[in-house]
Amino acid sequence: MIVVHFSESSTSPAQTVEAEERVPLVDLCDEARAPVGFGCRTARCTTCRVEILEGSRWIEPPEVEESELLTTILAPPNVRLACQAIVRDGSGVVRLRWLGPTRSHA
Repeated sequence: MIVVHFSESSTSPAQTVEAEERVPLVDLCDEARAPVGFGCRTARCTTCRVEILEGSRWIEPPEVEESELLTTILAPPNVRLACQAIVRDGSGVVRLRWLGPTRSHA
């Protein structure tokens, strides 16, 4: 199982949730009431940008649409969109911090 830790944000306390199978990160955020904000949920607004602090190997590589948007906003490799990222099967830990929307996409 993958244990996903969400760091606290200015609007919510830290949360931890367990993923027992391959699952979209957005579903884990909803389940845990994670401190991650969502706008469009379709890789358009960047509201759900998260920084992967640990355990990036447990997150699937970005699909084309997410990758293109991340390139557009000049995101570093450890930044993903929670609405698009998929947590892999396995046994490990992922630590995330919500960054919020970019200024140009807010």
